[in-house]
Parts: sequence; C-alpha cells; structure tokens
Amino acid sequence: MTFLAPLVVLALPVVLGLVYWLYRRRRPPERTVAGLWLWQKARRQGRSRRRLDLRLLLLLLAASCMVLALARPQLRLERPGPLVIVLDASASMAATDLTPEYRPGRAATAASLSRLESAKQQLRERLASSPRALLIRAGERPQAFGPALGRTLLDALAGIRPGDPEADLQAAIALGHRLLPGAPVLVASDSPDPGAEGYLNLGGYGQNVGITAIGPGFVAFANSGPRLWEGQVVVNGRLYALKIPAGGYATLEVPSLTVQAQVSGNDALTLDNQASFTRRAVRVALSEPAPALERLLALLGTVRAPANPEVRFEIGTPKETPRTFTVYFARQAQAEATVLDLERTLPYLRGVELVGFRLPVPPPAPQGWRPLLTGEAGEILGWYSPNGVYLPPLVALRDLPAFPVLLYNLIAPRGEIRQGLLRPQETLLPRPAPSRPLPPTFVLELSPWLALLAVLLLATEYWCFQRGPRAKASPASTPLTSV
Repeated sequence: MTFLAPLVVLALPVVLGLVYWLYRRRRPPERTVAGLWLWQKARRQGRSRRRLDLRLLLLLLAASCMVLALARPQLRLERPGPLVIVLDASASMAATDLTPEYRPGRAATAASLSRLESAKQQLRERLASSPRALLIRAGERPQAFGPALGRTLLDALAGIRPGDPEADLQAAIALGHRLLPGAPVLVASDSPDPGAEGYLNLGGYGQNVGITAIGPGFVAFANSGPRLWEGQVVVNGRLYALKIPAGGYATLEVPSLTVQAQVSGNDALTLDNQASFTRRAVRVALSEPAPALERLLALLGTVRAPANPEVRFEIGTPKETPRTFTVYFARQAQAEATVLDLERTLPYLRGVELVGFRLPVPPPAPQGWRPLLTGEAGEILGWYSPNGVYLPPLVALRDLPAFPVLLYNLIAPRGEIRQGLLRPQETLLPRPAPSRPLPPTFVLELSPWLALLAVLLLATEYWCFQRGPRAKASPASTPLTSV
C-alpha cells in the first residue's frame, strides 16, 4: 500500500491527541445524592477493573480513518498480464561493469556481469509469468519474438547478444505497440529513458577505453573513466604510449594510409578495442568518352565497371531520379553567371570553392531536384537529388581547382573500408539513471472507503451515546454532590 500524500500521516498523532484532550476536558452534569462516602468507597473498589471507554475508542477510530483518507492511500497489486519487453542490444550493453546480485541459496561470485546479462536475470521471471508476451531485440533494426506465451520466449531471451552500433528504442517501442496493442512496454537499456510505460536502467560506472574513429593515417580514442588513462596502443604492429583525459578524447597520427589499431589491456568493453581502415577500388561507368574525367578517375584508383557501377557519369540533362548515384554534366548551356552561394550541407562539397567563378547555366532539372549552385541573380547553376548531382558542362569545370576536390569527395568515401565499433556514444558507456517501474495492473483507491468507515463510526457513536437509551449520564462519569 502506498500514500499519494504521505506527509498527512504525520498529523495523525496530533489529531488523536487533540480528540483525546477535548473528550477528557468536557464537564458532565452534576447529580445530587444523599451521601458520598459509600459511593466513593464503591468507586475505589472498582478502579482495578475499569471498563473500556467505548465512546472514546469510536471517536479515535473515526479521526484515524479521516486522517488516513486525506493521505490518499492506494492498494497496488501486480497481476500477470500482456507485456512487451524491449531489450537494448547495442554494443555498450556488453560492458562487464555490473556486480551480480546476491540471492539466498546462490553463492556470490566476484566476476562482473555484462549489462545485458543483468537485464536478462531481471526480466526472466517477469517474462515467464506473462500469459501473452512480446520480446523485442532493439538494435539498428528491431527484431520481434512473439506474441506468445511468456515462458515460450525464454529461449529467445537467452539467445539475444549485444553488439549493434546503436539501438533504435523508439522504433522498437512502436513495433511493440503495433504487434501487441494495449500491452504495457518495459524497456531494459542503459540509454536515456525513451518514455515507455516502464524503464529498467542498466548503466554502470566501469572504465573503458576504445577506438572511436579511424582513417588514412589517423586514429581517435576515447576514455569513459573518471581519471586520466595512461597506456599503450598498437598501430600497424608498433607500440605507442598514449594519455587520454577523463571522459575525453585523444588522437594519434601514423605515416600510413592503411591502419590497424588495437588498445592494450583490459577494460569494461572489448568490442571497441580493435579497428582497421583500408581502401578498395570504386566501380565507375562513363556514358561517353571524356579524357580529362577519365584521367582524374584513374588517379583516384577507380575501375571501369559498366555493368555494375557504384557511380555513373552521364552527359546530358537528367530525366528522372536515378537508382545508382549519377553525376550529370550538361551538354550545353544557355548563358553564364557568377556563383554566389552553394548548398554547404552536402558532404561532397566540403572544400569545394566555386563562389566567385563564372559558370554556364545548365537547362533546368526535372521535378524533385533541388538547387546546388546559385548565381547572383538567382540563376540555378547546379542541382542535386538524394541519388545524383547535375552540374554545368564538363568543359567549364575540368580546369577549375575545385573540380578534382569534388571528384575526390564523390569517389573516396565509397572506397573506404572501416571495421570496428567506431561509436563514441557506445565507447563512453552510458551512466546509470533512475529506473521507472511499470504501473501496477490493479489500483484500489482506499480514501472513499476510509471516509465511509469514519462516517459509520461517528454515526454509531451518536446513536449509542447521544440519541439511544445509553445517552443518559452514567453514575461513573457524573460528578456527585451531597445535600
């Protein structure tokens, strides 16, 4: 039982004391008798077996019920029912920084549990008791098991393994609501509370060092611990001493375009201790011969693959949005204009300086394409779509310093191969946050019943001691005077 206004209970002793004081200080009517000595003698003999004051007891019980009713008590019961369990399977859930809980009859061990294994221990009993349950593995894409009888999903729960670069908890919650409508959702994760009906936090305070970024001649490391990390890392077979500040990052540059890196030593998470970077040849296709373009593509290490290219180069105006990423060069132009601005949010325009250059204005792109380059008078000098770029004629671009940079930005990222976790948010290990239990399946408000009981007690007191045949003053409680 819980109280929604627990501070009101503190007033209970004060209220009971006040009722007792007011009851005892009342002055009963006097009664005249012929003599007092026999009456007083009889009272002294009966003090040892004084009866319970029923009227006072009724008043105290009524006052107690009223105070407790104002405290708004609730009776909450847990009854097995439909349930959706969302289990985070991101890489940070593999961190071994939780101590096993001690249970009677089970020997305590010094080994640490992973966050995921701790979640399984806490969810197993709840899942087994549910008559209809849905288990969802929350990774980059949610995976559902069920709906089915809860105990039949225990094997699926035991088989879940962590390792995804991230966990899309919102998509997993939406999937649970769709597959099992009306059932409460319990999320077990070390990520921030996603706002489901229940939340079980699995965060810990373990120290972890891992690789968060890698590229040609470049490696970045992060330290989740509360103190400076001093250790060694192995890059391309060579040991490097490294210092990483608490909760911060450090970088290391090496003279090699291909990189293999490893963190030495043990920490809470092993999935981010190794990473590598290599390059491969990107497959391209050209619709027409273009010597200047072909020379640049050869310098970038591309290979010709007309049947299955990753990037196409076309001469002409696009007719529709292409399926394969395609770079279009206009065949002819209407006029020239000076570039005033360009779409700076696109990654392949990083370092491409075209502002101030005069370029031909290509024919308009079809519907769905958006402006890429804008002239001084609002002319559109280039277009882009999610899967293509439409530029002025190649002859106007090939001699510009920005053209090789643009081609590099379009080609190089497609040939880069990175292996490893490479997720700073996972390496830094989410820290503990307050859990939020599922709401009870049955809630009974006790305030109305307590108020009704108080009214019944007061009515009983009124009928028995003020209105009924026992309302007359009793000799034991009436002061006597002699005549």
